[in-house]
Amino acid sequence: MPDKQIIKISWNTFSCLLLAILSFLQLLRWQLFPQFMDMHYHLLIAREFLDHAGYCGWDYLQYAPVGRPHIYPPLFHVLLALLLKAGLGKIFLAKLFEAITPSLFLLPLWFFVKKNYSPRLAFFVLLISLSSFSFFLSLINNVPATFALILGLFALDRLLQGSYRQAAFSLILCFYTHIGVSWFISLTFFLFALFDPGKRRQGLWLWVLALIVSAPVIYKQISASAVISLSGINERFFCEFKPVEYILGLYGLFIIFKREKKSRIFAYLFLASFIFLFYPYRLFSAQGFLPIIFLAGITLNFIYERLKGVKKKIYLFCAITVILIFSPTFLMEGKSKAGKSKIKLYVCDSALMDLAIVGRNDRVASESLWFADEYLLTADLIRRHTQPDDIIYSDLDYLGVCLANLSGRATANALLPEVPASGRFDPFVVSKILLISYDFNRGQLQDIVRRYNFVKIGENGIFAVYFSPSCRVKAAIPG
Repeated sequence: MPDKQIIKISWNTFSCLLLAILSFLQLLRWQLFPQFMDMHYHLLIAREFLDHAGYCGWDYLQYAPVGRPHIYPPLFHVLLALLLKAGLGKIFLAKLFEAITPSLFLLPLWFFVKKNYSPRLAFFVLLISLSSFSFFLSLINNVPATFALILGLFALDRLLQGSYRQAAFSLILCFYTHIGVSWFISLTFFLFALFDPGKRRQGLWLWVLALIVSAPVIYKQISASAVISLSGINERFFCEFKPVEYILGLYGLFIIFKREKKSRIFAYLFLASFIFLFYPYRLFSAQGFLPIIFLAGITLNFIYERLKGVKKKIYLFCAITVILIFSPTFLMEGKSKAGKSKIKLYVCDSALMDLAIVGRNDRVASESLWFADEYLLTADLIRRHTQPDDIIYSDLDYLGVCLANLSGRATANALLPEVPASGRFDPFVVSKILLISYDFNRGQLQDIVRRYNFVKIGENGIFAVYFSPSCRVKAAIPG
């Protein structure tokens, strides 16, 4: 009995140690944040909410001056708007959310498994979750999606516990937080309720109730479906695959259907993940990797149960070593125009290894796009040469959106390219400020400068800044 108690305490201790190491490594990366572009998009939308003193269904700060429909669920933007209203700075908020979001997800993930299954399975699930640097980066780079996963875990926990109203409420909050993840969790919710006779009636009714209450955001998305296009989504052309974890995960499916009926919710989660089929990156490398984390954890736990004596300790040491140190990754990168793809193999590619040794195994999602000196000085330059309703433009979309956010201006660029501009316009005609990277064709740049009467007013090691004294076009900013 004492030995069992010591082991029981150790699983929680091991898990807490992993979480502490991860949080510490994240804080060491503070200067790199915001490393991804999406936070600038979300801060621009939050600014629109502040301009309107409430929800705004039209995105006028991107693709200015014509704008586009705004279909993104509002909950995260409302939170950002409240924090901005309270006086917190844009850069601080962007850094803060990217720094803490992985821990905010992994802690509920651990609690969910520990509470509903066992501390040992929770440890193995946490271990697998730290095997994929790509999945870890998705927690940072797609903050609203991560928040929706947290809400989804709570919804599934309440469903397992029979607290149907709380489960439905959490599912509703998912729909108001992220589009793709909400349907991922909703489909899991539906499958679980459908195939569990004891929960079928109440589960399905509350699933329907969640859809009804979420109807405003669902309608907004459906109404814009005619203009949504996947052609500009670069995520379709690259993904990462973890062979060891997928082998463990597929065997976990076999274990579930042979032995562990209570764990079938993870099989339903796996089936629901195919909603990301048209987004290979999200299916294999980001949110769709979550069911593999659970299923692979079940396999590791199953093997541990079958061993005896010192073999348990040897197995545990080997599992931790392979998953956290030697775990390999296949990366596929492709370009739609060339129609070609290239495959790389990274070894020693766990999240902890790549966090501890920055830049060891670089990929697109891990590159920091934050250059504080260049961006902040340029934002000040833009403010000095423009009015609040003037428009800026860059040959790089993320740069245009980033500088629009930092300078408080509108941009002719946009992120979330699934939703195109509401009309045609010439970005060089409508823009008071032009930001051109040094990779841009020099001959084309000279032609643009001459044709549109741009004047260079600044430059740095990344891009040059041009000003159009003749531009009179303004963004349609309310107020």
